[in-house]
Amino acid sequence: MAERLVKTQSAEFDRHNPDSPTALLNASSGKVVVNEDLFFALELCEKFRSLTGGYFDIAALSPDRSRPAYELFPGTHEAAMAGKGHLVDFGGFAKGFALESVRNIFSAEGITDGLLNFGNSSVVGMGKHPFGPCWRVRSEEGGRLFELNDSAFSMSGRSRSGKDHIMDPHNSLPAPAGPWVAVTGRSALLCEILSTAVYAAPIGERDRIMESFEGYIATYGS
Repeated sequence: MAERLVKTQSAEFDRHNPDSPTALLNASSGKVVVNEDLFFALELCEKFRSLTGGYFDIAALSPDRSRPAYELFPGTHEAAMAGKGHLVDFGGFAKGFALESVRNIFSAEGITDGLLNFGNSSVVGMGKHPFGPCWRVRSEEGGRLFELNDSAFSMSGRSRSGKDHIMDPHNSLPAPAGPWVAVTGRSALLCEILSTAVYAAPIGERDRIMESFEGYIATYGS
């Protein structure tokens, strides 16, 4: 069930697949009915865009920087892009959303201990390790060791080839951050969102963003 859910959500949020709900929304010129997952994701993303001062922004790749980039219509479960100069991309969101969904499935089945690992860049440690008080995970980037007990971490940064791929939504330029940023805390989704936002933000804005999210800690590569 968990594997099927992850594959379904991945297909829904893939803007490069012309048949996906996300691609159809990007290509639309008016209101379109969207499924429950996509509508909920759009709601969350707009909320966290505001809470992070605009540094988490799924419309960061849009040529048009006016915001909001889309409008939601809860009564009819419709969404509409603000114009042809806008598009949404769920990088920096979808992996955390999937991890949180899988954790909820396991919790509903009574599973309290386990490790959910999406490539050592987004990880959830449920409960504790069979032979210790926590799950110990070393990230691929920076070799950072994380100890997780009912918590998660997410790491954002340059690609493995060294390419800058996270944009500063305020100027549509690559974020001028260092090699990586990692965020730890309870929610895998929020860790994913915050690691993206903090990486995209100038150094002077990072603490202000993190202060709004109690219990979440940012660690910076050098």
